[in-house]
Amino acid sequence: MLKVTLDLRCNVCHGERFVIPTGDEQLDDIRCAECHAFKCKSDDLERAMSAVHGATAPRGAVSHEKRVG
Repeated sequence: MLKVTLDLRCNVCHGERFVIPTGDEQLDDIRCAECHAFKCKSDDLERAMSAVHGATAPRGAVSHEKRVG
């Protein structure tokens, strides 16, 4: 698990630090690092961050994501 500061707030304690699972862990819950309240699933966070990155990427920026289809 990694403790990180995200541009999110915990709905319970209003904290900004969250615990996210690393690749070799079975759990995929993102939880508040302070009160351990559930925030979201890691897949949901990844999708949201990808959408924001795609919307804010500078023109001509190179994406490292694989496109399917």
